[in-house]
Amino acid sequence: MKNIPESIVKAGHPDFPVLDQIARFVLNRAGGKTALEEKLPVLVRDAVDFVLDPVRTGRTRLSDLDNVEKTFIGLKVEHFIRDMLDVPKGLRDLVIDGMDVDVKNTTRESWMIPPEIYRSEEPCIVVAFDEQDQRCWMGVMLARDAYLNSPNQDRKRSVRKGAFKNILWLVNEAPYPRGHWEGLDMQRFRELREISGGTKRAAQFFRENIGRPVHRSVIQALLFDQRDYMKRLRGNQGARDILRTEGVALLSGFYDKAALRILKAPHTGDDEMIAVSPRNETDLSYLRRTKLID
Repeated sequence: MKNIPESIVKAGHPDFPVLDQIARFVLNRAGGKTALEEKLPVLVRDAVDFVLDPVRTGRTRLSDLDNVEKTFIGLKVEHFIRDMLDVPKGLRDLVIDGMDVDVKNTTRESWMIPPEIYRSEEPCIVVAFDEQDQRCWMGVMLARDAYLNSPNQDRKRSVRKGAFKNILWLVNEAPYPRGHWEGLDMQRFRELREISGGTKRAAQFFRENIGRPVHRSVIQALLFDQRDYMKRLRGNQGARDILRTEGVALLSGFYDKAALRILKAPHTGDDEMIAVSPRNETDLSYLRRTKLID
């Protein structure tokens, strides 16, 4: 989405009383504005990855999905928002502070509003994300006739670009995370899953992906048959010990922040692991001194 105008929904705007009530409720349930800005992009990313289903399908990008499949992303976003806010489903997708509220998601430039919503000019939570620019949005609006374009053949109406100013934004251009699976060779990933022994399998995977932050969900899929899959990565005869003897340090984004900073490794999240090899004598000296490699 490009060039989104600043919201004019403030005290005195005809939509403000209803939208402010919904916004306050959502922010309170989410733990505040900062918490919502952190939670929403992850929630949307999880919905996309759920539909992509990379391990079974080999697909890792939104562009790999057809239009029908993209509608399922919206359904999962709705489910995840309902769970995050801990609200029931009513006549519409959510019951918020006694009001029925619909949830609309888009991967394009606007949202499609069905007749049952716009006939009564009902409230909607609108969600959007842009994989290319890595941005995410969430707002609240009323499906007023004046805000919508003419109906399509299914009688759905898109929100006019000029009416975006009547959306009360709760999350505006929050950073949207890259896909956990993006850039992985999924054919090779499935081959690695056939290796007998979780520790051996994990070590080989990280040998082939040095310098790449790897999310916990990818590791879990790799070690799908291991009861304590993270144990296969640790020391005490895990993949970390195997790689250490080869001059490769297997580091945690949560426990090894200082080492990652000193080594100038790519950003590695708290739920990610990364295999690092020394780039120069300074790195080599540090890794040996800290016993991260032999």
